Amino acid sequence: MAAKYITIAREIKRRILSQEYAASAALPDQFALAAEFETSRMTIQQAMRQLIVEGLVYTRQGQGTFIRKNFLQQSRWDLPGSDYFGATKTWENVGQVTSKIIRFELRFPTEKEQASLLVGPDDPVYDFIRLRLLEGEPMSLEFTLMPVNLVPGLNRGHLESSVFRYVQDDLALKIMGSYRIVRALKPGAEDKQYLNCEETDPVLEVEQVIYLEDGTPLEYAHCHYRYDHGGIIVVNNG
Repeated sequence: MAAKYITIAREIKRRILSQEYAASAALPDQFALAAEFETSRMTIQQAMRQLIVEGLVYTRQGQGTFIRKNFLQQSRWDLPGSDYFGATKTWENVGQVTSKIIRFELRFPTEKEQASLLVGPDDPVYDFIRLRLLEGEPMSLEFTLMPVNLVPGLNRGHLESSVFRYVQDDLALKIMGSYRIVRALKPGAEDKQYLNCEETDPVLEVEQVIYLEDGTPLEYAHCHYRYDHGGIIVVNNG
């Protein structure tokens, strides 16, 4: 289960996206939020810091916390460039995410895959491709590898719903973060077929390794987005 401040941050984010909080007014103060969520002011401060890092809100000393107008102007396809918790969670406030399984098999990893997942040549991995759809529209094509010993019992039902929910809720594994590389590619045959790309349409690829809290790699994946259906949000608070 996610830490309480994360749960609160997600609920505040949902309210911002659904416009329950007016973009022109300050958010409720920390004391009011602490009372509503039955928690401490420190937990609310942690939730607000999370939202600031994600680029949703900013603070004005003595005036309160406000919604960033440029956040509300972002495309619904944009995704955070920092931590990643699966498409279902990332876009849950935008619409329904569904999955179509293109391929699902078990095999032994290549040398590069062994290095990325920190596994040996005889350690089997799941190799699956999924087309992710947002409200029925192709959103991304995901080429994913996961060690079988870390995610036992992965099945069609998990792939069609949320692998990350299975990992976190059923297997009780805690995700720490991710390492991601973003690049532009020419579309391949699968991009043309499933993302409806033309020969001249560029594809945004996100190569990523997702880590558990002890540093063990959980997933090595290449996620492809059509040029008009993908953007990476990077917020620098340094």
